[in-house]
Amino acid sequence: MALFSQMQSQMQSHGLALPSEPLVGPSGPQVSTTGSCVDLSRNDPQIGDSDRCGLYIEVDPARLVALGKVYEGSTVVHNTPLLPDQVKVGVEEVIDADAPVPVPIHEVSLVGQAIQTFLAWPTHLIKSLSQQVL
Repeated sequence: MALFSQMQSQMQSHGLALPSEPLVGPSGPQVSTTGSCVDLSRNDPQIGDSDRCGLYIEVDPARLVALGKVYEGSTVVHNTPLLPDQVKVGVEEVIDADAPVPVPIHEVSLVGQAIQTFLAWPTHLIKSLSQQVL
């Protein structure tokens, strides 16, 4: 903070004023303001383990590549509107890191890049964990 005081004195000597000393301290955990990251520590009573699902890619036959959660009611992911056959998912566990995601975005084209982020995923490639054998 001594450096700030020195800078403030120099600015004032040139007829410029800075605001009072900033309230800067150790930064806390960073939170996404765009809603693009999944907070796995959050306990949301509306999203239980029964909402966990398998995320598949379309190959013959369809292949399980990740586990995640569906976020019903969302209409946009990463500022892109969801298509009628897509839902917002949060990828929590990667099974095949090298598999391509079905709806790639600028930052994420492989499942391994999708951990703890939201993606659009085709509804026909999502299965409830109760409907599948892992």
